[in-house]
Amino acid sequence: MKFNNIAGTFVIDANASFLNGAGLGAGEDKTTVVIKKMKDGKHTIPYVSTQSWKRWLRNTAVEENEWKKSEIKGIDVNDKGNTNKVAGDLNPILCPEDDIFGYMSAKSKEAQKNEKEEAKRIGIPKVRAVIRKSPFVATILKSVKKTGVLTKDDAFVHIKNGSPVPYTTEFYNTCLEGLFCIECNRIGIFDNRGDRVELDDAKAYDYLNEGLIEVLDVDVENESKGWKRYQLTNLEEQRKERIAGILKALSVLRGGAKQAAFGTDVAPKVIIMAPMQSANPIFNNLFECDEKNNLKLKIDVLKEILSDYKDRITGKVYIGIRKGYVSNEEEIKALKEIENDLGLEFEIASPIEVVNKFNENEF
Repeated sequence: MKFNNIAGTFVIDANASFLNGAGLGAGEDKTTVVIKKMKDGKHTIPYVSTQSWKRWLRNTAVEENEWKKSEIKGIDVNDKGNTNKVAGDLNPILCPEDDIFGYMSAKSKEAQKNEKEEAKRIGIPKVRAVIRKSPFVATILKSVKKTGVLTKDDAFVHIKNGSPVPYTTEFYNTCLEGLFCIECNRIGIFDNRGDRVELDDAKAYDYLNEGLIEVLDVDVENESKGWKRYQLTNLEEQRKERIAGILKALSVLRGGAKQAAFGTDVAPKVIIMAPMQSANPIFNNLFECDEKNNLKLKIDVLKEILSDYKDRITGKVYIGIRKGYVSNEEEIKALKEIENDLGLEFEIASPIEVVNKFNENEF
């Protein structure tokens, strides 16, 4: 590939939505189901946690690409018999989502008892903890609109034997903006260095024998420390498939809380991305609301960012917009007319189209 990273931003249309809850309110609001919200200057705005929307993306990617799912399982219980440790498969070789989103092992008591036998089987002093930092870097989804966003739905549960029980649900009308950056050069590569182990030693032992992974050469000093670097067999092909798969999933993203009551299409209505040599999430804070509280792209800010980073952008800049969603849509389309001035090329189409074009053009 000609690039090491992909930087991007996207916007979700959260119209009459409840996508991420924060439990019940306190005091007088104890019958209110509340959303996640934060202070932004003098305003209170809704947001969706990174953990939440990345889970939507993981599930969508597994469905869209027919990937093997990394099932979240309880692996240990406390003295009261309640689950207190969970983990996925921790298998980035067979489960692409583990490769892309990372993981951290949390060994059960039973697993700790079996460590000595497993270490003896594969010929190492001990089984080490497994931690993989996610190559998919992301922010929360935060509201672009600052005012006229939050509202409540008051309702009652009518019961057979008594008076109706009141309850309230918060929800919002806004656009949610998020950033992402994919460290593409880390996809399919796994470093085991000292106590920083990305690929479980037992899995590495078995998958080497099965031909699913290869050992990369490391320098003499690191080799003497017992450090190893593994890569997927047919790395370039598998890396392209995994990156293209996660971008495809993002373009048709689905998920969110309370969909039965506040059904929301969370597929991006705007997406901007570019292939890059550096891991800078450059498309930050690109959206605002105009005087009518409609979504607007900050064209001047985008131009400035592209001018500053054009030497690091290795391909086209991809801008996907749903027709009628951005108030200055014509200004965005006019970027094609100044490609020579900026020294960059643009692909401007619908969100799904630009993702398809990225996958066709850049790999």
